[in-house]
Amino acid sequence: MIALAEGGALDEATAGTLLSGLLELDEIPPQEFPWRPELGDAFNSREALLTERIGPAAAGWLSAGRPRREAFRVALRLVARDGARAAHDASLDVAAAAVSLAERGGDAVAADYTYLHAAQPTTVGHLLLTWAYPALRDAERFADAFGRLDTSVAGAGGSAGSRWPIDRERLCELLGHDGLIEHTKDAAWQFDPFLELAAALATAATHWSQQAQDLEIFASREFGVVELSDEHSRASALMPQKRNPYALVAVRAQAGAVAGLVSGMLVTLHTGTARTDHFQLLNAELPRSLASTVAVGRLHAAVLDGLTVRPEPLRRAAEDGLVGAADLADALAIEAGIDYRTAYTIVGRAVRDLVESDNPGTSLDATRISTAAEAVTGEPLSIPPEEIARALDPTESAHARSQLGSSNPRELERMIVRCKAEIERRRQWSQARAEDVEDARRRLLELARGLASAGGRSAG
Repeated sequence: MIALAEGGALDEATAGTLLSGLLELDEIPPQEFPWRPELGDAFNSREALLTERIGPAAAGWLSAGRPRREAFRVALRLVARDGARAAHDASLDVAAAAVSLAERGGDAVAADYTYLHAAQPTTVGHLLLTWAYPALRDAERFADAFGRLDTSVAGAGGSAGSRWPIDRERLCELLGHDGLIEHTKDAAWQFDPFLELAAALATAATHWSQQAQDLEIFASREFGVVELSDEHSRASALMPQKRNPYALVAVRAQAGAVAGLVSGMLVTLHTGTARTDHFQLLNAELPRSLASTVAVGRLHAAVLDGLTVRPEPLRRAAEDGLVGAADLADALAIEAGIDYRTAYTIVGRAVRDLVESDNPGTSLDATRISTAAEAVTGEPLSIPPEEIARALDPTESAHARSQLGSSNPRELERMIVRCKAEIERRRQWSQARAEDVEDARRRLLELARGLASAGGRSAG
């Protein structure tokens, strides 16, 4: 209406009446709005109420120069844009919580786990910092989605444009967008930015779900590595000994729900172009999925913030002896001058002999290595006991790794600093864009109220 008024298509009195009526409708909470299902859709219900309040002479201009679907397209894009930024911020909350955990864990020795089996020696900090990086990538994906959605589709008309004097660049400015979709039919029917956003939601929720699965296992009495705070746990109603990590259920469930949204969006796209099948799904489900995924992201960050980590079980697992088997194979290849595959086979034979004879991993020594070497190569192998001890020392192993991104304490400290800087940079970006959007909204409402007052009606 502002574009029509500024283009001279609407006289001041009609524009003022129409804008004042729209402002009044905007003040009605959605749950109190008198929706009329018999009229078919939300647009028709709003138009009917507008007509009752300001009369048909002014209300009849509501659809001039645009189909009713354009109102939905503009609204959905604004909601999705705001949701992308909120999801970005929730991902940063997860990243910040993981960094804080890593700082608290520090360089205490731990066993890493793959397939739920103790793997290589590492540190508690390095283990926990792993969770920050996917969260930062998720935030980047949401920022990209925000940028794609921060383009205006307003003023496209049916799909070929409009004969009315509608300045699309002016509408873009009024809506606080950073650019516009140039081709009018593409603007009217564009779908892929919403699919990208939904995929980003599904990716982030899946990352959180994976972490929640790890936490649920590590919170069990069998592992005893972590404990959730009371507010994120729930007592069993039947078994008094159980303290269930119940918040993790919500985290895992959301991953499945938003994956279903992505599947539904892809399926409904199997139509010809310029149809609304997929938008029927989007208008209802995307805002709901945005709100629930953002809420779950914040919950997951709170779970990490409230987590108690117990390093002792991780240290015991690292000191088992067998956890250092890969480092021992490295030492054999380097010190004895044999190829790595042979060294690996020798250590594997020694480990198998230990397991089959029911001996602890700490009994892996030079004698057993020499015996295994003779069984594999036909020749005994002499390697200084101190080299074997050094290779099997979990602290030595975890701290000795010197390459970029490793469990070396200096590398851990460097990565924490870099993650903190990236989190802060992204928070500043989000704050700046939130202020831009809010400034645009405020200016739009001020302009609408001014035009409504000039037209002779109260702006509400």
